[in-house]
Formats: sequence, structure tokens, C-alpha cells
Amino acid sequence: MQTMAGKEVAVLWLLAVLGSGSGGKVLVWPVDNSHWLNVEYILKELVARGHEVTVLLPSCFLILNATQHSPFHFEVVEVPISKKEMAAIMDESFYFWFYEERELPVWESVYKIVQLLRKLEIVTKTICDGVLRNKMLMERLRASAFDVLVADPLVPSGELFAEMLGIPFVYTIRFSIGNTVERLCGGLPAPPSYVPAILSRLTDKMSFMERLKNIGSYALQDFMYHYLFWGTWDQYYSDVLGKAALTYRDYTFLNSFPSSEIFHVTANNPGKYKPSCANPPVLPSDCNLLWSGQYIVVKAV
Repeated sequence: MQTMAGKEVAVLWLLAVLGSGSGGKVLVWPVDNSHWLNVEYILKELVARGHEVTVLLPSCFLILNATQHSPFHFEVVEVPISKKEMAAIMDESFYFWFYEERELPVWESVYKIVQLLRKLEIVTKTICDGVLRNKMLMERLRASAFDVLVADPLVPSGELFAEMLGIPFVYTIRFSIGNTVERLCGGLPAPPSYVPAILSRLTDKMSFMERLKNIGSYALQDFMYHYLFWGTWDQYYSDVLGKAALTYRDYTFLNSFPSSEIFHVTANNPGKYKPSCANPPVLPSDCNLLWSGQYIVVKAV
């Protein structure tokens, strides 16, 4: 049986939220460079079907130019980061992942990853402040009455904007360090003897020593995610929202093909999750559907 491509599945999901008719309004919180290419196809398909797409565009982004002709509407967010500074951070990251990561000893590689995460965190928080402290922009976004926010999960903040605007949101891809969110939040089966951790460079065919390495890789990446990646974001979210945490916000991962699982989790705060319970209705044989009160997720088998 022929399956649908991941991007086609993503389009179906968003159409389920927006409705097949025209008039739906989509707000997009993108990530620069190649991640934009992933979501651009989906957004163009939505525009072709009559939906209105607005992209929040930080002024430091490199791949997007708000002055060029585009089927999307851009809301440019002025931030105190130049394109040159952004390019330098990107170049350093790419050089590490393409050339250094496989050559450096584990401890040096981990140290470098931590340094890159810190730089990315500073940039992301600066961009977040540029949106959240712009009261006119936030009022304009609320008045626009968007139906859904599409966010890239590479960095935090998309779910925060959705919470501030009071609208549902979806992630464009399913990815977290060590699959931490997918395993601990969405219930992804990932026994370390069989499922290699992201960034471990292992396959599903592992020797005994490689399985031990995989267990250590999961433990290390979980530690990095909770204490290095999300450690300061918990407080940032609480400061912005004026409460201890995000309250029962539904998280949906949009583009999961070719994996057959759907991950839908409810969060008590940005770093501590528990799986949501859902009873899916009867479905066609060529797709899975997850119903969770507010959201429908369509996923090819």
C-alpha cells in the first residue's frame, strides 16, 4: 500500500484544524536556514487552498527576505542582532556538526555542544523579548484571531507564543535531544538495546558494547535536555506567564513520517510532561487519527 509523504500528512493535519474551506489564518514561528525549507512546502499548499499565512520574521534571519515577493505575509520583528552576528553563529554550528563532532573526543564534543546551546539560547531569548515586549505587535496578533500557530521545535518559544495568544499550535517536525520529549512525554517506545539515540551515530544493529554506549548516550542527552537546554527556560516561561508553568497545553508533533507513532502530550510545564489519554475513533485503513478533545492529528500508516 502506498503511503503519504510526511509533508502531505502535515497538510492534512492543518486542514483538519482549519477546515477545508478558505479563510483559515495560520501564524508561523520559524527557524532560520534549512528548517524553513521543510515548512515552506506545507505553507504554500495551505495558501493554495485559500488559507492566510503570516510569518513572524526576526530581522536577523538569513534565509528569508520580507521585501521579496512571497505568498506569505511577514511580520518583521526588529531584534538587536545583526545578520552578520547570526551568520557567525550559524557557521560555527555547521562547522562543528559537519567537521568536528565526529573527530573530537566525547568530553570535548559535549563541551562544544553545551557552548553552542548557550549561544543559541541567548539568541532565542533575545528574539523572544523582541516579540513579547512589543505590545503593539502582540495586540495586533491577538486582534488577527489566528486559528493555529505552526512552530519549529528546534528551539523553545513557539509554544509560549501560542499560550500568550490563546491558540492551539503544532510542531513542524518531531525532534528533541535524545528523543527526550518523544520518549518521556509522548510515550515513544525506545528500549536502548534496540533504538539508537539521536546524535549517537548508532544503528538498530548494535553490539553489546554499542548498546552500553547507547544507554550512556540516552542518559547524557536526557541530562543535557533537562538541565542545560530547558534549565533556564522554565523560569523564563514562568516570568512571562506570571505563573508556575504552562497549564495543560496540548503538544502535537506534526510531520512524523515514516514513523507510525503519533505523539500527543499534555504539559504541566515546559520541562515536565505526562502523556495525554485519547480514544481514537474508527479510521480509514490508510491512516491513523488521534482525537484529543481540541485537536485531530492525521497520520499515514
